[in-house]
Amino acid sequence: MRLIKIVNYELKISDEALLVRPIRKLWNMDRSKGKETFYKQMSILYFVYDPSSNYAYISNEKDRLKEVLEQENITDFHNTAEFKEAVEAYKKLVRTPSSELLNDVRLTVDKMRQALTSIDFDDLEEKDKVSAINTVAAVISKIPKLVKDLSEAEKAVTKELEEQGNARGSQELTIGDMGF
Repeated sequence: MRLIKIVNYELKISDEALLVRPIRKLWNMDRSKGKETFYKQMSILYFVYDPSSNYAYISNEKDRLKEVLEQENITDFHNTAEFKEAVEAYKKLVRTPSSELLNDVRLTVDKMRQALTSIDFDDLEEKDKVSAINTVAAVISKIPKLVKDLSEAEKAVTKELEEQGNARGSQELTIGDMGF
């Protein structure tokens, strides 16, 4: 599902996003002319909870939220019950088996990174240093392929979510659309 679209160089909320009751509720609650509060909420929703967000590399959701608020300079964020409801609805709408698998892979890669950075060669005995260096070298040699595979998986999930959003937003898929 797409939250936003750009029309004539202006940011607009997609029609399908406003069909989601909790998101529509946030829209209706913001009485300002430019919907500034609503757009901030949508920024947070996209940047923190969308699998294709630029901030998705931060595996911990609380850390990702903190980073988004800081980087996007959102100082007046109010984590209301209505916003939490929109978050849960959006998370359900973008959840697919592929996006869940991608999230699991990101968590695993993060753990691998933490393991690599936690090795202190100075604390190891000489015989263990050689083994540790060989292990780290083997892992490092696999990183380019891992990065490439992760990038391809992210692109595939983004494409899947766009296709799913198009199907949900305009009409139901038919058997012909599914390749049968």
